[in-house]
Order: sequence, then structure tokens, then C-alpha cells
Amino acid sequence: MPAPILYLPGLDGEAHWVNSTQQHLPGVELVPFSYPSGRKLRWDEVADVVVARLKALGTGLLIGESFGGAVALKTAILQPTEVRGLCLISTFSHEPEPIASAIGRGASRLLPKAVLNPVARMLASWKLAGTLKGEERERFLDYFEQLDHAELARRLGLLAGFDVSDRLVGIHCPVDVIYGGRDSISAAPAQLRMWQRLPNVRTHELEGFGHMITQEAPTEVAGRIKGWLQRVEDARGA
Repeated sequence: MPAPILYLPGLDGEAHWVNSTQQHLPGVELVPFSYPSGRKLRWDEVADVVVARLKALGTGLLIGESFGGAVALKTAILQPTEVRGLCLISTFSHEPEPIASAIGRGASRLLPKAVLNPVARMLASWKLAGTLKGEERERFLDYFEQLDHAELARRLGLLAGFDVSDRLVGIHCPVDVIYGGRDSISAAPAQLRMWQRLPNVRTHELEGFGHMITQEAPTEVAGRIKGWLQRVEDARGA
């Protein structure tokens, strides 16, 4: 089974949420990607950095979670020969929450930190925390409240008007899509229909879970990743 795999994290840019999934992937290393910071982002720039990391790893295997899935899709579209296999977790092919994104972008520019922190917490609770409960939910919201909101705004700015739905037909590598059945972002009916445009796709619904499936259902996510890896290997040998 091939390793390593480049892992593109969500909007926060941190890979630790996938650590519990990594524990169930012996022999496979999820290598975290760091997004460019401190400046306005462009899709071609980010894709170039992703491809440079892929070339360094030498496997062409890419996993993108949430925001990272959007980056992974853009990379596969802009530089298709560099991506041999694509696994998408809790993600989307078009800007899923334009109102929430606009609130986040505007708040980071206009509000002082004392006000911005609870706004960030509210947005995270509304759209990201999903089915997390109790202390686990509070830890996630406390963490999200204290992030660098300027960087979050830059990544949200990259998503403004994002829509690659009509270009999915051009991604020919094996693609597995993993999502929680109660995730309002990735399980939206319109989004699920879009995935069928991918020529070589398998979709996996994890029933009863929300957006944070790598944390809530690590065993199930790891099992789907193993199946995806085997499918990529089978395609390589065909």
C-alpha cells in the first residue's frame, strides 16, 4: 500500500483533527500541508505549492478535508497529471455557505478581537461543529474562537465565488468522497448530485455524523481511505 499521502486540512489550516484517523492507518503517513500565509491567496499559487509538495513526496496521492477538499479539486483541475488519486472528506465543489463566508470575511475586517472571537465561535457552531457534543464540542469552539481570523478571512476570500462543478468531468483519477449524512455542507442533495459528474468516483455516507467525521468517526474514515488506496493501486496496475 502506497505512502505517504499529502493531507490538505480545513479552513483552520491545522491537521491535528485527523490524528485520530491516522492512528487507524498503519503503514500510511498523512503528511500535513501548510497553506501560504500573510498575504492574499490565489488559486494558481496555492495549486503550485500543493503540486511542489506532491512531487517531493512522489506518490501523487492527495486527501482534502473541507476547505482542503476545494484546494484539492482546484489542484486536480489545474494540474491533472500531478494527481494520481484524490480523496475528498466533508467537502464541496462550489461555495457552500456564501452568507456565512461573507459574515466571516466582513467581521475580520471590521470588528475588534473582543467582538470577533464570539462571532467566530457562533459561525463555527452554526456550520462546522456539526454533531459534536458536550466537552468535545466546547473544545472545538474554544479552539476556533482563538484562531488567527485574518488568515481565516484570506481563505474565505479564496472561496468567494468558488465553483468547479462544471469541471469535475475533467478529473479522471480515482476519487473517493466521504461525508457525514448530517453535514449540511457536504451532504446537501445538490452537492451529492454534483459528485456524480466525476468519471471515476465512489461516495461514502457515514450515517449520523456531521462535518467533523475525521474526529467523530476515525475508524470508519480510515477504512474508506484504505479502500481508496487499494482502488488507486488497482488502477495503476490495470
